[in-house]
Amino acid sequence: MPHHPHTDPAIAPAPPGFTEDSWAAFARDGILVVEDALEPATAAALSDAVAAQAENNRGHIVGDDARFTALIDHPAHVGHVYDVYGEMLKLLRSEYVRRAPGGAVRNAWHFDGPRLLPFSAFARSAPLRIKVGYWLTPLPRPAMGNLVYVPGSHHWDHLPQYHTHEPHPQERRLIVRPGAMTLMWGGLWHRVDTNDSDVTRHNVFLEYGPSWLVTSDRLLADPQWAETLPREQRIIMRAYREQNQCVKPPSRDVPLFLPRPGEPVEAKQPYADHVPSALRKRPTWLERRIWA
Repeated sequence: MPHHPHTDPAIAPAPPGFTEDSWAAFARDGILVVEDALEPATAAALSDAVAAQAENNRGHIVGDDARFTALIDHPAHVGHVYDVYGEMLKLLRSEYVRRAPGGAVRNAWHFDGPRLLPFSAFARSAPLRIKVGYWLTPLPRPAMGNLVYVPGSHHWDHLPQYHTHEPHPQERRLIVRPGAMTLMWGGLWHRVDTNDSDVTRHNVFLEYGPSWLVTSDRLLADPQWAETLPREQRIIMRAYREQNQCVKPPSRDVPLFLPRPGEPVEAKQPYADHVPSALRKRPTWLERRIWA
């Protein structure tokens, strides 16, 4: 009888993720804002970690500080990205950003992802990348280095204001408390507001997608470092020396999580007993709840 990893008690159930309502809002607007996603002490510790760094922007931060490492599979967000990418979830990018008062360098209108052949050419019903943002300093008003975005623009191939800071009639500014989380669809048009305050804005961003997408902050995480991580974090980093394993994960990495109570373990296909669990299709929450 083959071994089925989903019976292993050491594997945890997937943390909570989208509801039908929150997915509907995310799919409509291209962004989901969750206030108080982090405890105040966690947000403060992350802000301290950002302040301690020597540079204003830095990528692949999850290997730099244990406070950043803990975000790889943080329960506030990992269930959401797992709902979309399921057993092939991968961390594609991690970074912190500091936006100092009066900073001259700020992002003009753009969307995240490839420009010459955008992700939307291949998928419009689901994002090929989701950016998780944690907002670590107060943003009670505009002109504090806020995120500026156009709701619903994640399916637009062009914005007339592209590569400028010209206002858009539908733009909104993010006003949030420290500890807020945003989930952003990879194609959403956005820019950064001026920072005319006396507060340096601190952020941590993590981008996720399916494991067969290329990473954008590293060629490969250090496999020796990855082996020191807890199981879920190690898998999500996908530090595979054999890159085809990003397409066909090794059996020890399947499943990433156990199903939540009431969720099916596998797809409805009638697999014979000799088919290993790692080769059986495992439906995502998005497939079961939205596309069924």
